[in-house]
Amino acid sequence: MNSVLLLLSPTWRSWKNDFLRGEQSWGRRLTLIALGIGFWLSTYLIVRLVLRYFETVYDFGPSLAYQLLLIILLTFLSMLLFSNVIASLSTYFLARDLDLVLSTPTRLDAFFFARLIATTVNSSWMVLFFGLPILAAYGAVFGGGLTFYLWVLLILPLFLIIPAAFGVLITHLLVYWLPARRIRDMLFFIGLFAFLALFLVFRFSQPERLVQPESFGHFMQYLSAMETPSSTLLPSSWSAEILAGSLFKRQTDQGFFFALLASYALFLPLVTSWVSGAVYLTGWSKAQESRQGRRRWDRLDRTLEWITRPFPEIPRAIMLKDIKTFMRDTTQWSQLFLLAALIVVYLFNFKVLPLERSPMPVGAIRMIVSFANLALAGFVLSAVAVRFAFPAVSLEGKAFWILQTAPISLRASLWSKFWLNFVPLFVLGELLVFASNLMLRVPPWMMLLSLATIFLMTFGISAIGVGVGALYPKFNYDNAAEIPTSFGGAVCMIFSIAFIGAAVMIEAWPIYLLAMESFRPGRLQVPPFWVIAPSLAALCAVTIAAVIVPLRLGLKHLEELKD
Repeated sequence: MNSVLLLLSPTWRSWKNDFLRGEQSWGRRLTLIALGIGFWLSTYLIVRLVLRYFETVYDFGPSLAYQLLLIILLTFLSMLLFSNVIASLSTYFLARDLDLVLSTPTRLDAFFFARLIATTVNSSWMVLFFGLPILAAYGAVFGGGLTFYLWVLLILPLFLIIPAAFGVLITHLLVYWLPARRIRDMLFFIGLFAFLALFLVFRFSQPERLVQPESFGHFMQYLSAMETPSSTLLPSSWSAEILAGSLFKRQTDQGFFFALLASYALFLPLVTSWVSGAVYLTGWSKAQESRQGRRRWDRLDRTLEWITRPFPEIPRAIMLKDIKTFMRDTTQWSQLFLLAALIVVYLFNFKVLPLERSPMPVGAIRMIVSFANLALAGFVLSAVAVRFAFPAVSLEGKAFWILQTAPISLRASLWSKFWLNFVPLFVLGELLVFASNLMLRVPPWMMLLSLATIFLMTFGISAIGVGVGALYPKFNYDNAAEIPTSFGGAVCMIFSIAFIGAAVMIEAWPIYLLAMESFRPGRLQVPPFWVIAPSLAALCAVTIAAVIVPLRLGLKHLEELKD
């Protein structure tokens, strides 16, 4: 135990020194703490409002809240599994301090558990940041009492350890069995595994069955399906059953499910430590071998030159450098498989929506769902921006100081990173909104409004990602996976969500008016210009502020570092 604590002490001291003696003033720190508290309160109040609405649904409120809890925990589980697979590859095999640590007389089991704790914390703290206010809202609405909060404190560590240990086990086996020169292929398999796992884990929930009561034999079967987890083999279902016993006063064997959760949380790390002891040194040795050189891809180089041709010469050169660096860093581009899985699941859920069964007019419900889709698409874009746009400045590493000796202004460098991230985010956002609106069969004017809105939102999200990344750079990182999960990553996500919320609220009132008009068949063909124009003008103003402010603050901070 002492060896584990000793190995963790550098990480702990680094966090403590960053907080107590970092470059930021106490005023800025207190502002960020207040911002985090405000985000917690906002999340808590919104979830509480939704759960309060569920309570108004006669006899179905607890069942709907239970199904929502299942989906939330299932989402967290899938995110944790993929994050731990990527983080463990860097922590165990690619970290810069491994040469020093492994040269000391350290026991392998102590090294394993120290790295397991570090991997779990790095991959899980953001889930805790977003999950705790949600659980607090459940406790407040359904009166879980002290028992519910005690169960939360007991369950959360076990719930986090299981995907961490499983992700570390997968990484160890892949590194051991695949040749070192196939490290790119190894990450391909990791990404493919994450794609399949994420798709299957979401489809296990089958949310569309809850709005298809005719698929059940009678009402009691439907009610039973509402109160039953979709898959009893996942830790998310065990955790939901334990919490449901305190929240909804259900007759469930909480002790059994807790024992099941605890046994896996204790068994998986132990088995993984045995496997690590047998294969780690061989796998680490393979990971240090260099890959064979490959033939230069002239066609790809010409394609990149053609794509970046519209940009000025200096930003274009920086963009080409960043693109090639990204393609060489397999720990970065392998995450695109997760993005592909998100797109597939996202669009598939629109396909199975039974809009025709709604008691509201189909045109109105399509308009409302299409408008809500803007917020969902914006949230997906913000998550992608935190993963790719936010680390853009930090990924320069120590080369950032070399870059400043060149005749290149910081402004040109920062704007090149903005445009490099804006273009793929723009394509992704337009693809999500266009495809989902096609499935919803919305009118042409709603399609144009949605595409214009997501276009403006992409500007703001990209600028917030790059600007906040410049405001909180992490040049001395051990692995790239640490950058999005840092404190600055949470700040970036908070600002992105705040911008998305502002954009949605600006357009909420005109969309509400138009939805009410759709209750009168034949009255609404093309919306009046005076209804849409003010909201679009206000959204443009908010977007300009969201682009200028973070980029200027980030540029000012980088200039201070340079001086």
